[in-house]
Order: sequence, then structure tokens, then C-alpha cells
Amino acid sequence: MNLKEITAASSLNLAETQIKKAELYISLILKWNKTRNLVSRKLKKEDLEKHFFDCAMLQKRLISGAVIDLGTGAGFPGVCLGILEPDREITLLDSNRKKTSFLLHAKNELELNSVSIKNSRVEQIKKINETNIVCRAFKEPVELLASLENKVSKKNKIILMTSEEETPLVPGFNIKYIKSEASEILGKKRGFLEIQKF
Repeated sequence: MNLKEITAASSLNLAETQIKKAELYISLILKWNKTRNLVSRKLKKEDLEKHFFDCAMLQKRLISGAVIDLGTGAGFPGVCLGILEPDREITLLDSNRKKTSFLLHAKNELELNSVSIKNSRVEQIKKINETNIVCRAFKEPVELLASLENKVSKKNKIILMTSEEETPLVPGFNIKYIKSEASEILGKKRGFLEIQKF
């Protein structure tokens, strides 16, 4: 199944323009990946379409307010969310300069005017003001929450993409596992850890 077929089989309601932007985004990753090492070299167009869809499902879990994507890499899930919600403020954070230069190029090509890019580490941030904190395959949940403990408050919602159904116990945080609709469609374990501070 291509991206259009995958999204049509789901509850995602993407416009033709959004599908086209998603396809352009994927082609940009494949082009830049030849020299920048953004994602695994083994990944093909079909794999990236599945990644896009998997990330797009996260949109349903967001609450109102801005989003920060920690360790965004090639822009999963932040760029995907930017294509789905062009008016929502989204910050893409990554410490790798090669990746952030790609993200800047992608932002301009895709005309994602509400997306901003920060070349920085999580450890350098004193406080996270964005309501939604999202993350895909950046750090282990326990390690990530340890680094966020003094940077977040009860108003923040943290959503970690995961393929494990285990819910870690971390003092001071309420953690809930939510199965993603992508599980059935992709035939793989896909879900989210939804986390808030007590």
C-alpha cells in the first residue's frame, strides 16, 4: 500500500495537498540521505511512508497548544504534524547540525510557516513552555523523563512513540499506554506512552 492507500484505510482524513506534501517530504529525505545520513540507508520510500503514517497518528493524542519534538532527527514526528496542522506552532529540536540544516530546507520547501527549528540539546533547555512534548525513538522513557523532570509541569503532556506495551514506573509521573490505530493497518506493534506530571 502506498501512503494514499494507507491513510484512506485509517481514520486520518488527509487532503490531496497534504498527501502531496508528505510525498515531497519523503522524496527530500531520500535525496538528502545519500549525503547526510538522516535515516538508515536501508529505508525505502515505502518504509518512510509507513513512518509518516505512524507519526501522523500521534496528532489525535495532542492537546491544544504548541508542540516540541525532542531529538526530531529527519523530522519524525514533528514535520508530519506540521503537514497535518499547518497553523499549530511546532518546534523541532535536534543537536545534529546536518539534520537541522535538512529540516530548515524541508520547512522552506514544504512551506511549513508555523514550524521552527532549534539546533540544541534537551539538556540545554531550562524550561519547556510548549504544552505538547513529543518524541520518537530518541531516548529510553525512564532516561528521557529523568532529563525532563525539572523542565516540565502538570500542564505539559508528553507523548512518546513506542512499539512496547510496557508502562515504566517513574516517580512523579503518571504514564499510560495507548495502542495506535497504526498497529492494525501496518501489522506491527505501535502505540504511545502518554505521560503527565503528578
